[in-house]
Amino acid sequence: MKWIMIAAAVAGMSGAAGAVDFSDLQRLRASGIAGIEAREEGRAANKWAVGYVLDGMLNIRDGRIVLNTPDGRLFELDMDPALARRYDGRTVLVEGKAMQSDDLDVLKVLKIEPYVPPAQQEQAVHDPMQRPATLLSDSNAGLTVNNVRWLYTKKPAAGVLDWATAVIKPAFIKDIYFIKQPFPPEQIAAHSLLLMTFEKGGLTDAKGNEAYGLVLSIEAYLKQGQAYNPLTGLDNAFNIVWVLSTWEDYASRSTLLNKNRLIPYKLKNFSMQQKTWLVREAVRQAAVNREGEFYNTVTNNCTNNLIILMNRALPELRRIPMWEVPYSVYNIEATMPVMVPAYLQSKGLLGPELPVIDAANYTAPLP
Repeated sequence: MKWIMIAAAVAGMSGAAGAVDFSDLQRLRASGIAGIEAREEGRAANKWAVGYVLDGMLNIRDGRIVLNTPDGRLFELDMDPALARRYDGRTVLVEGKAMQSDDLDVLKVLKIEPYVPPAQQEQAVHDPMQRPATLLSDSNAGLTVNNVRWLYTKKPAAGVLDWATAVIKPAFIKDIYFIKQPFPPEQIAAHSLLLMTFEKGGLTDAKGNEAYGLVLSIEAYLKQGQAYNPLTGLDNAFNIVWVLSTWEDYASRSTLLNKNRLIPYKLKNFSMQQKTWLVREAVRQAAVNREGEFYNTVTNNCTNNLIILMNRALPELRRIPMWEVPYSVYNIEATMPVMVPAYLQSKGLLGPELPVIDAANYTAPLP
């Protein structure tokens, strides 16, 4: 339980970059984190790690219990068949959990009830820095994806954002970096992201403009007025969004506007084939429809999802275990941003810490 307590307190203090609220830190220390322990004890003691709340039509087909959502997604429900028969052919609201971010086909049902549409449907307004990507085409030659945050000026301006349709050619991949972005208090808090750099022609927009690299940043999907904090990140308070941006946009906003540092580590012992596959899978997963999916401080955050992606490119014997005790205690070293780099280095997956990126050198190519 020690691992869960520590992870819950610090692992996910990395929601949307620049939107961290640490006002609960003193309360966490004073309470001995007992509240988090109590909440997570029942939740982590199974293999289901990613929270969902969805409405849709429940149907029983050839012995399978399925949920059809209004936007056309199909989920298989793991639930009591007798209870499912009560709702067969009805519109329901389901609270459940999926295995992990790349395995969403089956939901373990925690709660089900008839769905009652709200009298007035509210349209959530999210942080303008965050947009879910949309995959327009996927071929051997490359992927075309919409909603990539671009930068068309020499320097960014607060509140001024450019969004582009990008063409990504995985075969042109050069290097991949795991990047840590510390936040105060830096001993325990950071955000993690993945940077993929390309040879010339590997990342372009619809007009042929080139970018140096593509960033994947997995964040708590904040509604306007929300601020991230680790306690509420345990309670389905935030949805999740996988943001794609160019390195030029992310690095300049982080260093110039937010006054943050970026600490890179190059992925190590990945073959060219594995790196190519990882690029393609990162873009595909970023474009998955995650409506109804919740960020979780411990089991569905900015960091553990990057390792899940890396695992998909690795043979089974080299994969990082996501659970310290299988389906009982989550692996803190696979989810806490400040611990992950050293852990991955010990597994031969990351190289040494590279020079810090800041406002003085953010335009320079990475080594």
